[in-house]
Amino acid sequence: MLVAIPSKGRAGKTKSQKIIPSAFMFVPELEFEAYQVTGSKNLIAVPNNIKGITKTRNFIIKYCEKNNIKNLVFIDDDVKRAGYIQLYERKAKYKPMQEKEILKEWQKLFEITEQLSFRIWGTSTESSPRNVWPYKPFLFRTYVTASCMGMIIDGKTYFDENYPVKEDYEICLRCIIEDGGVVGARYFFWENSHWQDDGGCKDYRTQEMEKNCIKRLQKQYPGMVNYAKDRKNKFCIKLNL
Repeated sequence: MLVAIPSKGRAGKTKSQKIIPSAFMFVPELEFEAYQVTGSKNLIAVPNNIKGITKTRNFIIKYCEKNNIKNLVFIDDDVKRAGYIQLYERKAKYKPMQEKEILKEWQKLFEITEQLSFRIWGTSTESSPRNVWPYKPFLFRTYVTASCMGMIIDGKTYFDENYPVKEDYEICLRCIIEDGGVVGARYFFWENSHWQDDGGCKDYRTQEMEKNCIKRLQKQYPGMVNYAKDRKNKFCIKLNL
């Protein structure tokens, strides 16, 4: 299993290797030294001609193919907390998990995914404990994003480079249609900073880019994509599954 953290423009500011120290960070070649001197470990340089998160994800997939790695986990570089939620009568309490525990659970999820003849699994990466459902730990027609996504490397599954953003939603919908589902692990609590940190996709994504990719999703997957109007981020979408 390879845990991959794509990162750009955040040398010295990334958090995810504190949660998963064994993870590999894939950073632009021009920024390699900056990440190195600020303490990042397990660094792999992404060639400078590969730009944008979608092409970077495909570079990582091809890296796994070349090195005979079957199981790949994508996580963002801004992980804040990882663990599970204990539900009590009147409150929910967060309990952190150590790397060894997390990797063990991920290996189980790969086994479940393979047994179901699916290709990807993932978990909710929102900050509210209400998104964690310990009494209904799995959903099979749900959204999963590459903020925490496991993928079985099969030599033919890649992110669609027509989507400079929303690429993880596209591959999720594609796998639901082609495979019949994905494994949504809803017993994890996995929190990212998302839009709070500078760098990463935030440096190049624009309103027009977001709108165009959402329109493309709606055209490619009719009836399956809506705007999530109740969210603070107006480019969040809701899948009708």
